[in-house]
Amino acid sequence: MHRAAAALVLAVAVVLAGCGAAPGGGAGGRTVNPALANTPTASPTPTPEPDYPPGVAVTGVDVATLATAHDRALRGVNSTVRFRRTVTAANGTVLSTRRSVTESAGDRLGFDYVQRGSPPGETTPPIRAFAFWTNGSVTALRTVDDDGAVSYQVVPGQPPAVASVDDSGEGVLFAAFDGTNLRLSDTISVGAERLYVLSARHDRLARSGRRPIEDVSVVAYVTDDGVVGEYELRYVATYGSGDGRVTARTVERFRVTTNDTAAAPPAWIDEARRSDNRSDG
Repeated sequence: MHRAAAALVLAVAVVLAGCGAAPGGGAGGRTVNPALANTPTASPTPTPEPDYPPGVAVTGVDVATLATAHDRALRGVNSTVRFRRTVTAANGTVLSTRRSVTESAGDRLGFDYVQRGSPPGETTPPIRAFAFWTNGSVTALRTVDDDGAVSYQVVPGQPPAVASVDDSGEGVLFAAFDGTNLRLSDTISVGAERLYVLSARHDRLARSGRRPIEDVSVVAYVTDDGVVGEYELRYVATYGSGDGRVTARTVERFRVTTNDTAAAPPAWIDEARRSDNRSDG
């Protein structure tokens, strides 16, 4: 299952709408039993390299490998992926918020996306909220436009954008971590689980095709099999131009939980069916 196409689902919303050296010794002092003087010395058994999650090494992190491993480890696992981004101006004004929740359980998949506002110079989406739910046989969609008007659609099967939704957050992780100097900084235990702590800091980060950002910090927690259980990304960017320029801080939070959802039909599913029946009539 390929999940790196979340942009397609958001397009539907627009159109409808992340030991060292051996101990040393001096030249003298140690004596050898003469009977053993000519006995071959066994080579020491090498210390095995510690295991790390896919893409993680003491020398750095391969972001693409880690994101792919995260996606692969969640295949067939009931999971909930939560994402939230908040952009706040220096004076405390919240310029925009975006949140999404994706629930996956077997053939069932639910997605709920809400965005409010946008920083200066960026296009405000015409859709305030978009959601869908599918069981593979039928898909229901709900949109809320910028004026608050709600519309529904029920279609057989799964539209291509729904079938390829980024239900693991693979694409979100890659976008958050790409270009950073992410490193393994710690290992912790939470209950019986071992987590690898990855972190990065940049005074300034310029990535091709993306707005330069400053005061960048990211921390992520990764399981043995590569699931990024959560991350937090913070950075400062300048939006707009001329007298309309605004400097704002962005905070992104991402979290995955497993075996906690049945991806049950949302509360609005009955209204979607009624609306679809009225349209047919």
